[in-house]
Amino acid sequence: MLVAAAAALAPVAAAGGYGHTPQPQPHRVVVRTELVPASDGFDWLDAAAGFGVAVALVAVVLLVAGHRLARN
Repeated sequence: MLVAAAAALAPVAAAGGYGHTPQPQPHRVVVRTELVPASDGFDWLDAAAGFGVAVALVAVVLLVAGHRLARN
């Protein structure tokens, strides 16, 4: 009998007694994932050159440090 009463009341409990309608779905939003706009004048060649210089400087520092350690 208790199981029958619980089964009869389950749809009422699941309906949610708040009495408001669900919110409408939000509008689609387009998210731009680019780091910089294409028309701002960013130059990939300059960035590559700067990266190359940085790698070369790190290599020189490591070579000098290694030479000093081997010398001592």
